[in-house]
Amino acid sequence: MPANLMTERLKGDATMLGFCSMYPAPGIIEGIGGGWDFVWIDGQHGEMDSRAAVAAVRAADLMGLATLLRVPTHDAGFLGVYADMDPSAIMVPMVNDAAQARAIVAALRFPPLGTRSFGGRRVIDRNGRDYHKNHEVLVVAQIETREAVEHVEAIANTPGVDGLFFGPDDMKVQMGIDVNTPPLEHPRLVEAMTRTANAARAAGKFAAGVAPGAGALEKMRAMGYRLLVGGGDIMFLRAAAAAKLQELRGAIKPATPGPSDKSGGGTY
Repeated sequence: MPANLMTERLKGDATMLGFCSMYPAPGIIEGIGGGWDFVWIDGQHGEMDSRAAVAAVRAADLMGLATLLRVPTHDAGFLGVYADMDPSAIMVPMVNDAAQARAIVAALRFPPLGTRSFGGRRVIDRNGRDYHKNHEVLVVAQIETREAVEHVEAIANTPGVDGLFFGPDDMKVQMGIDVNTPPLEHPRLVEAMTRTANAARAAGKFAAGVAPGAGALEKMRAMGYRLLVGGGDIMFLRAAAAAKLQELRGAIKPATPGPSDKSGGGTY
């Protein structure tokens, strides 16, 4: 039975580094995944349906990467379908209180803790028919609203929740903060990030978040974050493409301006 790579690599005080995959192209994961610890497969805001998501999980397995699969909804039917893809962890967005956390755990855990249905094709093929006894997916709750921060200790202490992921962008939108503001440069965001990490640590759970640079990573590790996303496929593609374009346009005499980039920045 394959081990849960995320569980194995988070033992002790280890830090895991990952990237976000948003496009339904498993070849991207194969092409850039070498050396990373995990991939965040975005089934909420990425361009992936369920078939693309399972293909991404398979590509990550091939690369030896742990998988953090974000689902689009709290719906129990969806949660069961995505859990049966056999990712390392399921991340659920917009978890605002303990009642929601308990409902999510119920959908993702087998009895007696939950009510998840047995029989997933891929998870049985990989782990055998006894997978429900000793091969459970990790459950990660996204903390990305002011309401979630107010209830973060209760969410963290919910039996069956394994980790908390601080989502900065929705938090900025809720707080009326410019969405391009680096989270560690705004005191209200730093306060929310710190409270989330403290709640996870006190409950014996792990904290996760986005650290797009070495400076942010050092600060977040000091807060207690251990699962850190360093960027995403679109960020890497855009940065490399822009650098190459600048190099080539600089070789044209006189330089020829091109169309402006209206796609925006961001980490993922």
